[in-house]
Amino acid sequence: MALSTLLRTPVLAGRVFTQQVFKYGSLSCLQRPLVSMVPSMAPVSQHAFKEVTHTPIINSVRSFRTSPVRLSVDKPHDHSKLWVIEKTVAALMIPMLPLGLMMPNKIFDSVIAILICAHSFWGLEAIAIDYVRASVVGPILPKIALGLVYLISIAMLGGLFYIIGHDDGLANTVKQIWAIKSDRQKS
Repeated sequence: MALSTLLRTPVLAGRVFTQQVFKYGSLSCLQRPLVSMVPSMAPVSQHAFKEVTHTPIINSVRSFRTSPVRLSVDKPHDHSKLWVIEKTVAALMIPMLPLGLMMPNKIFDSVIAILICAHSFWGLEAIAIDYVRASVVGPILPKIALGLVYLISIAMLGGLFYIIGHDDGLANTVKQIWAIKSDRQKS
């Protein structure tokens, strides 16, 4: 994981660094004297701004990307931002759930309802995408599964907002459920 983080930094992903890797991994570079290979002994412009036209010696030194290739400008497929949002929502749920139970009001209840629905939607969507693949079950069933995920998420959010608006609210409903005791515990 540390290596992938290191490779995503702008310094290592830049054009100048890539040219240096190609230059020092090439056959013509190995035929030159060592003094010309050390960057501190030659001008920076000699190393940084030359166009690399030769092929590297080994296949492990080749151009690669750490981010997905964008197929179209209109529809970027950068899922790293969504991952950060998912983790932020999960982290926000940790203080919000006890805070909402300690201070019940409609604002906290609404925020908790949105966080719970978003978190469960992303989880159910990941399950549907990972386990109901078109290559395994055919082209129709994955679409039905995603439709059910959307339907369940919308119904859950609507139900939670109904409890918030027309009943005691989420926190008070949870407290009422906890207060229910069985007949054995009452006596």
